[in-house]
Amino acid sequence: MQTAIVTGATRGIGRATAVALGALGYHVVVTGRTRHEGDAAALPEASALTEFAHLPGSLTTTVALIEQAGGHATPLVLDLLERDTLQPVALAAIEALGHVDVLVNNAIYVGPAGTARFLDTPPDELERRLYANVAAQLVFMQPILRHMVSRHAGVIANVTSAAGYAPPTQATGQGGWALSYGVSKAGLHRIVEQLVVEHPGDGVRFLNVQPGFVATERVLAAGAKLQFVADHAAPVEIVGQALARILDSADDFAQGTNVQIQDLARTWGLLPA
Repeated sequence: MQTAIVTGATRGIGRATAVALGALGYHVVVTGRTRHEGDAAALPEASALTEFAHLPGSLTTTVALIEQAGGHATPLVLDLLERDTLQPVALAAIEALGHVDVLVNNAIYVGPAGTARFLDTPPDELERRLYANVAAQLVFMQPILRHMVSRHAGVIANVTSAAGYAPPTQATGQGGWALSYGVSKAGLHRIVEQLVVEHPGDGVRFLNVQPGFVATERVLAAGAKLQFVADHAAPVEIVGQALARILDSADDFAQGTNVQIQDLARTWGLLPA
């Protein structure tokens, strides 16, 4: 059986991708902070995240959707900010699956200053976002990549963003993104390019996967703050289906490619041309 790990799979792109992989017959380890519906309200920072804490989504729900789609799923609680748990959870995922064919680094940290301008962002929020979206990804990925290299097989896909490589034209709140988000995505984007150079011939495929504007639950709940995204967003389920198809045929893509998910979705007839 093909296997995959999808981080940040309680809702949004992560959940849609995990469910689509399940429909393709994968055994999927799904990670996220919320094990059961309603747990998010009990998180320490929930009072500062009231606009998102109420959104539905949990590992339990995602597992049920994967199983309904014909796949098999294992839930593992993971918080990117809890450094000491990152590698133990990665090792637990490997053990649960037996072997790992695909890793999708999708989880990110948003925080209460997620759409704030630089001068309005507290220093501790800058540190949390950069740690969670770059350093934590590396720490979590390390044992999984080591496992893949030992098997001479595997796919690592990082969910990137144009905010990490395209010049901004508007400030956050006016059609652009927060500086901390763009910087963190730039760091994530570079990981794939570096790993391609470090692991030639090791049998592991490295891809950046760019979803474009997606109508996730958070985007739709953010209102005016992310209206510029919502106005041009593709359905999250379609993006998940296209990404799962890309992962399932990763050998068709050149090493280090920045795969434009929506472009392929249009080619495949999943989105209007």
